[in-house]
Formats: sequence, C-alpha cells, structure tokens
Amino acid sequence: MGQGQTANGPPFQLFLSEVQPGAMATEQRCTLVFPDRRFHYETASTKRGREFGRKVYEGELPDADWRALTAILDSEELRKLNVPRALPSPVMQDVHIFNISVAREGKFQNLEFLNDKSRKPYDSELKPLLQWWKSFNHRHMSESHAAPSHQCSLDINSTLFAQ
Repeated sequence: MGQGQTANGPPFQLFLSEVQPGAMATEQRCTLVFPDRRFHYETASTKRGREFGRKVYEGELPDADWRALTAILDSEELRKLNVPRALPSPVMQDVHIFNISVAREGKFQNLEFLNDKSRKPYDSELKPLLQWWKSFNHRHMSESHAAPSHQCSLDINSTLFAQ
C-alpha cells in the first residue's frame, strides 16, 4: 500500500492545496490528512520554474483538532457543496488556487477554485474548513525527514501564467 493508503478505505480523508503566485515567487502549501489522524504537510516556493525551500512535516492530529476537522468535513453545508470544475485560461489575473478533496463514502468530493473571486460564492460553506486549515498552518511543527508526497507536487503541465 502507498503512503496513507488503508486496506479498507480511501488513501486520505482530506487533501487541501493552496498555490499563490507572487511577484517574486509562487508559494504552495499542501496538507493531506489520513483516516488514522496522521497528517502530511508541505510548503514550497517556486521561482522561474525552479523549486526551492520544500519542507515536509508529518505527525498526528491531537483529539481536539481531529474532532474539529471531522465536524467541519461532516457538516451538511460542506457535504452539499457542488462546485463546477473550472477550466483555466492560459493567462489569469489574481490567481490563488485552492484544491480540496474530501473522502465521502468511498468517493471524493472535489472542489477547485482558481482565484478568490471564484471562491467567493462558497465562502460561508468553506469558512470553517479554511479557518481550521489556517490555524493548522500556523502551529509550530518540527520538520520531518519524510519524502515529499507526489500528491503535493505542482504539476508543471497545468501551470497558469499570472498577471
């Protein structure tokens, strides 16, 4: 079995990735939360097509964090959220990409947003999850020696040019 894969369930409970191009570098944060409460978290920067500064963190969510995340993922508002898949134009303004996948009864609920404007209509349903994630991102974690996850790597073939 691969990283995070369980014998009877999905490979992860939550996948949440954020890519934010900037004037000097593109910043990426990626979190995988597995059904056994383990997490894999990565941060990276890309400048002129070259990645630098990738850091990997792994651990287990404390009970309180796990309960809070489970309540958010199981909320009716998030469960019913259905976002049409966006097809990016080759050049976009104000790029701020969020990809979210939640394991749901053997399948995945996939939510993709290419910028803040595309996410705005869904703010009320996404707010609890994004607040949880923001809190998670700001906690102190010791860097892991684990290998980066292929699920967190930026796909060079789907690069957007940001203005």
